[in-house]
Amino acid sequence: MAEYDMIIKALAERYMDKIASFVRGVPVATEQIEDKDKEAVAVQRTSDALVKVREDGYEYLMLVEFQARPDRKMARRLLEYTAMHHCRHEKPVYPVIINLTGGSRHDGRYLLECLDLTVVDFNYRQINLQDIAGRELLYRGPVGLLPLTPLMSHDELPEAVLDKCAKRLQSEVETEDERSILYVALAALSSLRFPKDLILKVLEVSKLENLPLFDGIREEWEARGEAKGLGEGIAEAIIEALEENTGQRPAWIKESLSAVNDRDLLKKILRRAVKARTMEEFELALKELIPN
Repeated sequence: MAEYDMIIKALAERYMDKIASFVRGVPVATEQIEDKDKEAVAVQRTSDALVKVREDGYEYLMLVEFQARPDRKMARRLLEYTAMHHCRHEKPVYPVIINLTGGSRHDGRYLLECLDLTVVDFNYRQINLQDIAGRELLYRGPVGLLPLTPLMSHDELPEAVLDKCAKRLQSEVETEDERSILYVALAALSSLRFPKDLILKVLEVSKLENLPLFDGIREEWEARGEAKGLGEGIAEAIIEALEENTGQRPAWIKESLSAVNDRDLLKKILRRAVKARTMEEFELALKELIPN
């Protein structure tokens, strides 16, 4: 899960109101918790998301933990986090576990008994994304939750789901910064369920390669021996950029690029391809980057 932590936290920081409303099934107002006390900040950092929520005049804290894989020890950790936040802020806490993949055998309850005593009877909300129908969210849900959509249940093919998510991000998200974060989150979280070659086929590689948040995910993909598809995807993006700019798609380009194994060099070539207005201009740039 470590390689996805930055992605989850980036989503939670920006769209926790949408996440909280998704959890509760009704619109709620949220407020970030600011606490400069070092001990409190350290506790807060152990949690994926903690916000103050107002729902029909009732105020409470919502604590959300995301799990890439079900973890039998998560309920006990959630109990610890819940107790710490309750003691620190003196407010009721609504604890939630969102399983990004699979489903836990636990029923949203942690029980601790000793002799004739029930010492702890801890209940929490558990959401398995794979058990949720995703069509409504895919077509009409908040764009901030679109990266979670591919992990839900769909009647449509994976390619169609990813394509719809990408098109909504392109048309509905106004700022480039927000669109970039959601785009890389879509690619990263989709990789928990779909093959990387499928993701790279549907999503534009050129939009992923220059995003800092993608670095950790790229490393994780490479660790699984799946970097080759990424390099091939960049090469294809170069060819498509040239075809768009010059109207030409010479066969020799693919052969030349296939000999380049340095992904950083491929990225430089892609940037020059995007800027090139003629094939001659690109050829000069290519000779500069790959001298004979």
